[in-house]
Amino acid sequence: MGGGRIDCYLDIASLFSYVAFVDLIGNLDKLAANGVEVEFHPVFLGGIMQASGNKPPWTLQAKAKYLSYDSRRAMASRGITNWASPPNLFELARTQSPLRALHHIKANFPPAALHATFTALFRRFWAPPHANFTDDAVLAATLAEVVDAKGQRVFSDEQVQSIMAARDGMKDALKAETGKALELGAFGAPWIWVTNEAGKAEPFFGSDRFCQIYNHLGIPHQDVQVLAPGAKL
Repeated sequence: MGGGRIDCYLDIASLFSYVAFVDLIGNLDKLAANGVEVEFHPVFLGGIMQASGNKPPWTLQAKAKYLSYDSRRAMASRGITNWASPPNLFELARTQSPLRALHHIKANFPPAALHATFTALFRRFWAPPHANFTDDAVLAATLAEVVDAKGQRVFSDEQVQSIMAARDGMKDALKAETGKALELGAFGAPWIWVTNEAGKAEPFFGSDRFCQIYNHLGIPHQDVQVLAPGAKL
C-alpha cells in the first residue's frame, strides 16, 4: 500500500508551520518514492484565526508559558538553531505581502523555487533581527538572496522586480487558498490535509502528527519506541 497526497497549508508567521515545512522538505524524495505527492499552500494565518474564532496561544498566560518549552523542543527536533520569537510578532504577522509573492512564484516557477523561497522567508522571519516583510525593500532583498541547493541565486534582479510587481494580482489567490483551508476545517497553521491511496482524506493540525499522517497514508515509517535498557540504537 502507499501513495496519496499531502496538502500543507502554512504561513511564515507560524513557528510550527516552519517546523512542519522543514520536516516535509527533508522527506520529499522518500515520500515521492512512496507515491506521495506534497503540495504547499501559502495561507494568511490571521484570516484563519479571525474567521474560525481562534485566538493566538500567547494571549493565554498558561499557553504562553508552555510555548517557551514546546517551541524550543520543536525547533531543535528539526535542527533549527538560529531562531527566536520576535518581540513584535503581532506586527510582523501581517504577512500578506510575502504570501502573495509566494503565490506568484508557485504559479510561475518550478516547485523547487517555491520551496527555496519558503525556506528563505521562514529563516529571515524567525532569525534575529527578524525581517519585517511589510517593508517592500526588505522583501525584495530577501527574494534576491534566495538560493538553490547548489548555492546559486534562484531569481535574477529582473525576476525579483517582476515578483514584487505581481503581488497585487495575487490577492484573490491568497484569499481563495485561505478560504479553502477554512473549508477544510482549519483553525490554525500548519493545517495538513492528507488523502490516502483509497481517496480517504483526513485533517491533521500541527507539526507533530507525522506518524499519524504516515499511518493514514499506509507508507513505511518508524514510530517512537521505548527500548529495553542497554538496547543497541
